[in-house]
Amino acid sequence: MFQTHESAKLPIFWKDLDESFYSYAELMVNSSWFYADCKLTDGVDTVTSTYLLSMSSQIKDLINNPDISIRSIYIVSPPYLNGTEYWHMGPLAKVSVGKISYEDYESNIEIYELKSGEILYSSSDIDSHEQIEDIKVVYS
Repeated sequence: MFQTHESAKLPIFWKDLDESFYSYAELMVNSSWFYADCKLTDGVDTVTSTYLLSMSSQIKDLINNPDISIRSIYIVSPPYLNGTEYWHMGPLAKVSVGKISYEDYESNIEIYELKSGEILYSSSDIDSHEQIEDIKVVYS
């Protein structure tokens, strides 16, 4: 989802030699993504760090990491999901996942509840919770 380019690579060697630093990354798909503002603790020091996540399931990875404390998470949504002409970044209150049934098949759908009260769905075909079954909270 995020692509890096060799021309954006920075000549910084801070931690491990296997790590690379980039001045920018390219978003390869016109899809929502998440910005997680976190605190990292290694037992001695605490620093803040930002994670750019391509999937909501990666939020659970942050939650399950004992060295990471999530301060806030934002969804960055494209126009077709947020109903405007522009990309929008909004603070998340809750992320849930459920199922929607079509004629012959079932599909997963994500529900993004913003702190403003606004609700976004991972599919622009959905406009209410009534169409979604078996909803489970991923992040709250």
